[in-house]
Amino acid sequence: MQSHSLCIAIANKLRERILSHRLPPGSDINDGALAQEFGVSRTPVREAMKLLCHEGLLTAQPRRGMTVTHLTAAQVAEAQQLCTLLAHHLAQLQRQQPRGCAELTEHLHAIAQARLQLALGPAPRTPLTISAPLTEHRRTALAL
Repeated sequence: MQSHSLCIAIANKLRERILSHRLPPGSDINDGALAQEFGVSRTPVREAMKLLCHEGLLTAQPRRGMTVTHLTAAQVAEAQQLCTLLAHHLAQLQRQQPRGCAELTEHLHAIAQARLQLALGPAPRTPLTISAPLTEHRRTALAL
């Protein structure tokens, strides 16, 4: 259980660096250097990197490791459309259903917003909010 929390805490720290552009798009991610910085083995760092790869914030490069994802103009436009669609759908769900029934939609909306923030930089053109499921993970993660 503790190693899982450690992985999440590392993923949260890396996500924060990526979304604030302290690790800009195209940057190589060195798992060994991060493991040394956090005072852990490479295993939780690699697991954290896999999580961020699934979120679309990191991209696996064959035989090279991972880099911070660089979005094309088409991907940015798609993320913007997805955010708009999910925001409308969330508003509809919140009017029709009791609170907490839209957890999956909220999570997907947060991921789409994070991709936009990755593309647009730390000062996004529209305010971004992280949904409850992601915020809860951040609250329960260990502080590094």
